[in-house]
Amino acid sequence: MKIEAGSLQIRAAGGDDVEPIGELLVQLGYGTGREGLSARMASFAEDPCSVLLVALEDDNVVGLVAFSFVPVLQEPRPWCRISVLVVDERWRARGVGRSLLFAAERAARAAGCGRIEATSANDRLDAHRFYEGLGYLRLSAHFLKRIEE
Repeated sequence: MKIEAGSLQIRAAGGDDVEPIGELLVQLGYGTGREGLSARMASFAEDPCSVLLVALEDDNVVGLVAFSFVPVLQEPRPWCRISVLVVDERWRARGVGRSLLFAAERAARAAGCGRIEATSANDRLDAHRFYEGLGYLRLSAHFLKRIEE
């Protein structure tokens, strides 16, 4: 998948994107995001139900979105679950996040998904306003429990 919007390009992430993706994950608050990142990216690339896209401006990675198509028991069509959406702090409020989200929505429609969902930490109020401004509704609580090895 490759999309162009003005000078912004969106394409599938590749091996050369590991370092900038790691930097974006750190900006999002995942300080250990770089450890094992190459392997996790390879896993995404091999999984036909998962997609990792990057946004580029002048060949520099300025954002990313990761999502997966998930079958659900309660509805006939799968859901698209966005697990990461981040824009480099220097590029925020310039339409990069919106372009990445719209790319995920197009892919979800093409995959026959009935819903798309995104989660955001409780303290990320700007992100909440971003999603709500694009028609996403806050419908439920999200519960997370880490499973120790």
